[in-house]
Amino acid sequence: MTLTRRRLLTGAAALGAAALGAAACTSPTTANPGRITLWYTSNGLSEQVLGEAVRRFAAAKLTPSQVSGELKQRLLAALAGEAYLPDITMLGDDIATYFADTDHFVDLNTLGAAGSKPEYLPWKWQAGASPDGFQLGFPIDVGPAALYYRHDLFAQAGLPSEPDDVAAAVPTWDDYFDFGVRAQKKLPGRYLITDTKTVFTYSLAQEPRKYFDRDNHYLDDQSQVRRAWDRAVKAFRLGLTAGYAGSQSQNGESIDRHAAWNSGKELSFVNASWITGELKQSAPGTSGKWRVCRAPGGAGNQGGSFLAITKYCPDPHAAFEIVKWLQSPANQPQNYLELGLFPPSPSVYSDPRLLAPEPFFGGQATMDVFSKTAREVRSVYFSPWDITISDTYTDALTTVESAGKDPEQAWNDARASVERLLRRQGVLS
Repeated sequence: MTLTRRRLLTGAAALGAAALGAAACTSPTTANPGRITLWYTSNGLSEQVLGEAVRRFAAAKLTPSQVSGELKQRLLAALAGEAYLPDITMLGDDIATYFADTDHFVDLNTLGAAGSKPEYLPWKWQAGASPDGFQLGFPIDVGPAALYYRHDLFAQAGLPSEPDDVAAAVPTWDDYFDFGVRAQKKLPGRYLITDTKTVFTYSLAQEPRKYFDRDNHYLDDQSQVRRAWDRAVKAFRLGLTAGYAGSQSQNGESIDRHAAWNSGKELSFVNASWITGELKQSAPGTSGKWRVCRAPGGAGNQGGSFLAITKYCPDPHAAFEIVKWLQSPANQPQNYLELGLFPPSPSVYSDPRLLAPEPFFGGQATMDVFSKTAREVRSVYFSPWDITISDTYTDALTTVESAGKDPEQAWNDARASVERLLRRQGVLS
């Protein structure tokens, strides 16, 4: 069953009324009439590239506006009230939640987006399209996964420590778990996995399917989900997880985890390319000690954003020229160098600026690792409910890890919660 517009925006309607006020019906439809307004998040787009765009598209009066707080909440409120809307907006990796509301957006195919398609990773481009072919999103970045590890501590323990050697030692999750047991015997009190949530998330990211097919039919056979769950539970039972899922600050960062990076308590972790900036900022004293290699289990992606054009934009063709220029292969290197936004265009991977040795990673050029993974990621359909479902499972895993709940009971409870959610949405009878 397809998600309806009523389902997505009903919850936002009350928020929209409160946020926009009683005058919403007489308010301007766009946030800045006469200008092309672009909403984006902090560190969502390169400030340097945006500055150049403002000058380049002066005739269009491009007006970038960094949204404080939750962009999605503000956008849903504006959509519900059909007032104070941006002309161009960022959308996150939950872009599928907007597929039911494509009547609020411009199909980029009508603006010639198909001509840009060959320049981008096929799976990323497809992720921005609804099941019926409406091209809602234009790629900003991707999040190829890798294994980050402490080269110095691996070497100290007599373990493989060079990237190719580590990758060869841990081709599968089971191999990684065995490696972790050996590492902990030599370096007691340390951990190789952030938490059970990490194992579940990145294991599922390597699967060719998640919870639904492209017709939004729930996959009754959830074996791939159970496989990710069982791996997470196995890592916990082996004592390999540090349990940092429940110790996060309001912006999602873990204070305990940052301390573990600095102290060497967390020897390694699987995460996406975008964690690099947080690692460098939070553990500058460990510069030169980290390396990156292929993640156990194979290629996977986590995260990545898009740009979309709302139907309220008075000049969608001009807006599309801005979007296309902002995210062109020529500008993607700056996005990566400035913010760590991993390029969605393979042609960028050979840019000399991105292949330079990185002091923080001991002179390693991590682009070699991330680019190979990005090319190998398989296309998988993300439904409007995926994030909520995944959160249900990972929250249940946290109760196993932090509260000692029986894993089988936690699985059954999570599965039941998911099915209740889908029945309320009319997806399951």
